[in-house]
Amino acid sequence: MRNTSKFILLILAIALTSCGAMGTKTLYKTETNLNKPTKIGFSQVANEDIMDKIVKGSAKIYDSTMTNQLAMQSIKSDKIIVENFDGFESVKADKIKNLCAENQLDGMILTQLKFLNVKYSSMFIPIGVSEDTEVEMQYYDANGNLLLHTKHNTHMGNSYWNFPSADKTVTDGTKGALGQIIKEIAK
Repeated sequence: MRNTSKFILLILAIALTSCGAMGTKTLYKTETNLNKPTKIGFSQVANEDIMDKIVKGSAKIYDSTMTNQLAMQSIKSDKIIVENFDGFESVKADKIKNLCAENQLDGMILTQLKFLNVKYSSMFIPIGVSEDTEVEMQYYDANGNLLLHTKHNTHMGNSYWNFPSADKTVTDGTKGALGQIIKEIAK
């Protein structure tokens, strides 16, 4: 009986750990050594006005989560408005370099957010739709060089008792993608 309990706990631990690992990925990491920044800038979410129309208040939730999570790591942060930011492709290295120089930043994080309406069913009966998110972040140094690209998908990486609200998934997605950047820097 005791061995059975240990086995069940082991399987449960592996299952829960692997779920979190499935949702968070490092898509790119530079070969150079990463240093912990002292002051970092973060952009508004790409297409911020559209994101706020989809889910009202999502930009404020993102901003406060970024500020709080960076403060917990003893990293000063500033929100930097990147004009016409509608995706990673729209921002060039020179723009990032200039923003870092103007604001005395060690680096800059750009973020894209996508809402995923995931349909859930039980025995082929639809029971609801969640408002999961996929958050992608790119971390650049003060010279505009891409250092890290991370992604967190709350549908794949988070477990919720009830259908999660968009507020919850924006927070969790932001924490997941930023947490992966912090984890990679700490290595």
